[in-house]
Amino acid sequence: MRSILDIFGKSPFGPIQEHMKKVRECVDRTGSLFEAVFREDQEAVETIAREISRLEYEADQIKNELRDHLPKSIFMPVNRSDLLSVLSSQDTISDVTEDVAVLLTLRKMTMPEAIREDFSRFLEHVLNTFHQAAEIIEELDVLVEASFGGPEAEKVMQMIDRLGVLEHETDKIEKIVIRKFFEMEDQMKPVALFWWLRILKNVGNIANASEKMGNRLRLVISKM
Repeated sequence: MRSILDIFGKSPFGPIQEHMKKVRECVDRTGSLFEAVFREDQEAVETIAREISRLEYEADQIKNELRDHLPKSIFMPVNRSDLLSVLSSQDTISDVTEDVAVLLTLRKMTMPEAIREDFSRFLEHVLNTFHQAAEIIEELDVLVEASFGGPEAEKVMQMIDRLGVLEHETDKIEKIVIRKFFEMEDQMKPVALFWWLRILKNVGNIANASEKMGNRLRLVISKM
């Protein structure tokens, strides 16, 4: 892993982008995680959950090194607290992803066949929302070069608007899946229903945290 100080030499936002790359590795494992759940392959669930925990830990290492070495003041029109707020939002994304993985290891879960299609659609929308947030962070280098103004700032603001739309669509699909679970509550053990709703909430929190990250960056741009 490159030194955070080396990354700072290229761009003040380099470490933020480095952290998001690791968060993305973490989040992108959730597809395989739920495929294993659908197959009722608990051994694979455990293995993927360990990978997610490892990646979340690696993301935390980048986050902690960044916090430890971030100067009190840097020569750019963004203050330290704004950078840390964006970092904190990214950190939440990997945290809730690990929460999902851990929940699936504490109890062997079986997804009702009648819900799988809607749940898969929900998960796809969650991941699309997150990937939009990750693409926004990829624009930071150009945004810094443009001094957070001009066409590049407008482009990023439009991407953030799109992020909000994706998160809203994800919320609507989440409600559909919740209703499906309640429609089947007589066919499920109460603890299984409770656990699935808890897992569902945490999966949705990946999209919620992604939108929050975009809104934090929106505030940064609006101050310029």
